[in-house]
Amino acid sequence: MKRFAVFYIAVAAVAAIALFVLGESTTATALGIALIGCAGVGAVSLAFYAVGQAEDRERAEAAADRDPSPAPSPERHEDPHPRTLGLGPDRRRQRPPRRPG
Repeated sequence: MKRFAVFYIAVAAVAAIALFVLGESTTATALGIALIGCAGVGAVSLAFYAVGQAEDRERAEAAADRDPSPAPSPERHEDPHPRTLGLGPDRRRQRPPRRPG
C-alpha cells in the first residue's frame, strides 16, 4: 500500500513539474491537471482502502474474542412447513372433468 502512495505522490510531482516547466503550453496544462486529478483520486481510494482494512481487522478480532457458537447438528429434521402453498393432496379440491370438445 505504501508503494501505491509513493506512486501517486510521484505522479503529482511529475504533473507539478510539467506545469511549472511547460506552463504556457495548453497540452502541458491539460496533462498536468489530468495527472494531478488521477493522483487525487488514487489518494482518496487509498484512504478508503486503509479504513476498510482497519474495519476488517477489527471485525476479525471481535469475532475471535467471541465464544464460538455450537455447530449445527447434521441431523435432518422434517420441515414443519412444507412448500405446498396450502394445497396439499388432502386439501386439494378435485377439478371437474373437462368438457368434450
